[in-house]
Amino acid sequence: MTRTVDPADAVVLFADLQPALVRNSRTNPPVMIAAGAAALAGAAELLGWPLLFSVVPEDGGPAIPLPELASRATEDRVFTRRCASPFGDDAFVAALEATGRRTLVLAAYSAEAVVQFAVLDAIESGYRAVVALDACGARSDRTETAALRRIEGAGAIVTSVADILMTAAPDFAAPPGKNVFAIVHRLMGIRIED
Repeated sequence: MTRTVDPADAVVLFADLQPALVRNSRTNPPVMIAAGAAALAGAAELLGWPLLFSVVPEDGGPAIPLPELASRATEDRVFTRRCASPFGDDAFVAALEATGRRTLVLAAYSAEAVVQFAVLDAIESGYRAVVALDACGARSDRTETAALRRIEGAGAIVTSVADILMTAAPDFAAPPGKNVFAIVHRLMGIRIED
């Protein structure tokens, strides 16, 4: 099986997954972004993947992560930036390099900005980039489509949380695959209220 992610090489970046920002998503409902990100975070921890958070200040105050990620957004994992790309923040870049991993899995808002810039900078810096699309959103279909074309054209993989996790832990009969599959199964059962 060709794996989307080598489980020994993955690090997850959650960027700008903040309620004040995510609520603006028009391509993926905020509840689904939060669910996808939470599933990715939970399974990543089971798989031993490092988690990093890149956030932007909110109206001059501190960045507040999505409630579904708050317990994992510890001080040593969170990097506040004042530029479009996480790679413009030296502290984030140093933390990413310190993981020793070369595959960056990204969950973020929005596709037009931080997703696109992070992916392009990751590739330019020699990383492999994988976008967990169901843990991302954008302000419009048109701009998301344009950003995804550019992202894929640069060589990144755009796929689902389920694909990333099930190809990283394909044995559903024993841990960690069994536990990862349970997380994916719950994610796939989430319904959006009309």
